[in-house]
Amino acid sequence: MPGLWALNDYREKVLEKFDLSTGENKQENLFNHTYYQGLIVEIGNLKNFETHVPNQDKNKLFLERPLKEVISLQDIYEFSYPTIVKRASTIDVIWFNHRKLPYAFFEVEHSTDFQNSLGKYADLQDFNSKFFLVCPIEKKRRFEDIIEVDIFKEIKNRVQFVDYDYISNLHTKTIEIVELQKTIKL
Repeated sequence: MPGLWALNDYREKVLEKFDLSTGENKQENLFNHTYYQGLIVEIGNLKNFETHVPNQDKNKLFLERPLKEVISLQDIYEFSYPTIVKRASTIDVIWFNHRKLPYAFFEVEHSTDFQNSLGKYADLQDFNSKFFLVCPIEKKRRFEDIIEVDIFKEIKNRVQFVDYDYISNLHTKTIEIVELQKTIKL
């Protein structure tokens, strides 16, 4: 599983700590999904966005902490009509800007198909927000096929496929940049 282990040297320790084995797909899928949610949340926090995950995910562990301890917003902002906010509240990670509007939406698609996530993005297309699908690189071809379906034509050019390696690398580089900025104010 390329990209999952930002530091491959710790792979076995992480598997042992969370009582995961490489043969139990259900546990691996949960770990992968929550792991990438956590990375995306941390990137958003480092970039000074307010971050949110769905209520059903808040107690899931990202490394050693529940996601509710990593996010900056426990409750989603009421940025629109209640039905729209309710739909948005099911998205895996949301970054909110300083005006309390959604800057970016992220869906982590490890074991499910893209249809549900793309449907959510279609419902939210009237917002000036970014839409990302975060997946293993092996799913890119499937994404390219599905995004071409006519019902997604309105959002086709707005949804970006991002693979796990990119997220892992972005997380590492974002931390490095923040650390560098602490030493020198430009």
